[in-house]
Amino acid sequence: MSQTQRGLKVYSAGKDFYSPSEIRFTRQQVHWVLENFGILRDGQWPPEASGYTDIIPIGKRSASRNAPFITAAECYIEISTRMEKCGIDGLILLAIDCWGESEASLAKYLGMQEWSIRKRYERALAYVASGLARRWHSTSKRRGETYSEFKHRRRKA
Repeated sequence: MSQTQRGLKVYSAGKDFYSPSEIRFTRQQVHWVLENFGILRDGQWPPEASGYTDIIPIGKRSASRNAPFITAAECYIEISTRMEKCGIDGLILLAIDCWGESEASLAKYLGMQEWSIRKRYERALAYVASGLARRWHSTSKRRGETYSEFKHRRRKA
């Protein structure tokens, strides 16, 4: 379910909207979150494409224990933290997916080859889209690893 755009492998989300409970930090969901990064930063969850929004009557409790802006802010902070762990590669991911920069313009700004920008983009995306468990924390299924360890391991594969 991927297509090529500007030489990069772009993953279509398959759908135009994810509810907060659906976010599992897959590649498709990370792309969707980055497309809506500004809205999430402002504490809003992006509306569905149909324009429908829930209006909760006064006095009725919502299903979530958190205020809506908390959920949006948590998602924004989680993705930001994951990208910060990637350093310049995370910034490349942000510039391409969120700001719409081309790999050619980034190559000129950073003094790198386009293939290097593409490789850094793909590697940062793989690290950021590591599922619910943060890659740098040890879990029962995998040992935690830093971004540099992740890059080294991927070079061997």
